[in-house]
Amino acid sequence: MIVAQRQVPGIGHLAVRDFEPAADWELAHTWLTDPHAHYWGMQDNTPHATQTYFADIAASHTHDAWLGTHESRPVFLVERYAPGADVIGRFYDVAAGDLGMHILIAPPERPIHGFTWAVFSFVVDTIFAIDAPERLVVEPDAANTAIQRLNARAGFEVAADIDTGDKIARLSMLSRARHDALRAPA
Repeated sequence: MIVAQRQVPGIGHLAVRDFEPAADWELAHTWLTDPHAHYWGMQDNTPHATQTYFADIAASHTHDAWLGTHESRPVFLVERYAPGADVIGRFYDVAAGDLGMHILIAPPERPIHGFTWAVFSFVVDTIFAIDAPERLVVEPDAANTAIQRLNARAGFEVAADIDTGDKIARLSMLSRARHDALRAPA
């Protein structure tokens, strides 16, 4: 079932639906073990490890996942999580209304100018519309300059760089008020 969708001029139809572990894990495994996804730290995952990872998310009350499509073809993955139930919650004061997000866009078969931004902004807007968090929290690898640029463009503000033991994470936050102000018509 489609959770949200948007028609983006020059890009096409984007949609997200609930991730279905039994049907979707193999595709996600292909994306997560591809060299472009090295910042996810799952390059060496076995198929069983990826299947278990998504089964655990599906069974969780604090994490969930969406599969995103472009023109009905799966091309991106979104995870949403309660920061207090995630490793990042040990490194900052989690506030009521915080919601975490991870996003992975598959390598394109053919590049489309503006595609990554269209997907990213669609996901951020959808999370604010559906989940209504007070703050959206991201903690990508600080070395991932591509996602840092997207985060900045969307209005995320850097809170701190944090050594989680697995990576130096750039903790960044986007408040609902800032999101709404940046998206308001001029």
